[in-house]
Amino acid sequence: MKKFLLLCLSVLFSAGFFAQTPQSLLSAGIAQDSLGKFDKAMSNFDKAIKLKPDFAEAYNARGMCRLKRADAEQSKSQSNVWKNDEHRNAMKDITHAIELKPDYAMAYYNRSILKGDLEDQRGEIQDLNKAIELNPSNYLAFNRRGLVRGQKGDHTGEISDYSKAIELKPNYGEAYHNRAHAKFIMGNKEGACQDFSKAGEYDYYKSYDDIKDMCK
Repeated sequence: MKKFLLLCLSVLFSAGFFAQTPQSLLSAGIAQDSLGKFDKAMSNFDKAIKLKPDFAEAYNARGMCRLKRADAEQSKSQSNVWKNDEHRNAMKDITHAIELKPDYAMAYYNRSILKGDLEDQRGEIQDLNKAIELNPSNYLAFNRRGLVRGQKGDHTGEISDYSKAIELKPNYGEAYHNRAHAKFIMGNKEGACQDFSKAGEYDYYKSYDDIKDMCK
């Protein structure tokens, strides 16, 4: 149903049923981005920025759209140079969004994704810390910071972050799954298996494979 509504919204915007204000163009771009129509989305973000050059939300959305377009299946025919350029331009867009709006929590979170792709763990953690400082209810940022902490070997901090993400969103299957792996590494097999089971209950079905392998 959500995808159908987004499709209808995208068609209405494309047909000119709504005035082309910066906000309406941003909304149209977000709808098209959600449907995987990245080129059309980019066009709308470009128009929104042309009309409002200080539109931080449009820069942030365009940056994430560049990232998704570069990583999409359809881009496999593109050269690695093109993909790298898209990632660099995504970084520029999201960084500019932060320059325009220094308290833009979601832009910090989005930039952390790009820094993670570049294996800049220090920068990734810094952006996640800022995203959480600005929006302490961002369960996505806690989950992502947990992953980075785990990569750095800080499994105690990792578990703490996953637990906070679960506290904020009790049905967050991915966080249960991630916490299960961290608990297993820490030698808490019983707790890990309980979390794998909970993750499966919340539709994170790959946890059932881990139960078979790790909870015998």
